[in-house]
Amino acid sequence: MAIKKLSELDPNRPQPAPLEYVGQWVAWNREMNRIVAHGDDVAEVQAQAREAGFPDAILEKVRRPSLYVGAL
Repeated sequence: MAIKKLSELDPNRPQPAPLEYVGQWVAWNREMNRIVAHGDDVAEVQAQAREAGFPDAILEKVRRPSLYVGAL
């Protein structure tokens, strides 16, 4: 049985933020394929995203990934 990445099963599914951002807030562009700002304070991250030209950035708190065992 071949194991597939979630992106192969659903190409429209946004990719998770890289582990280097665990515990931080990230601001994604509308397509959710680029992080445009990051930091510890959500208001500061939102302000940075606006300053970078992304007033409608999507904000996300990055959590440590959980272990999933099973099949899809």
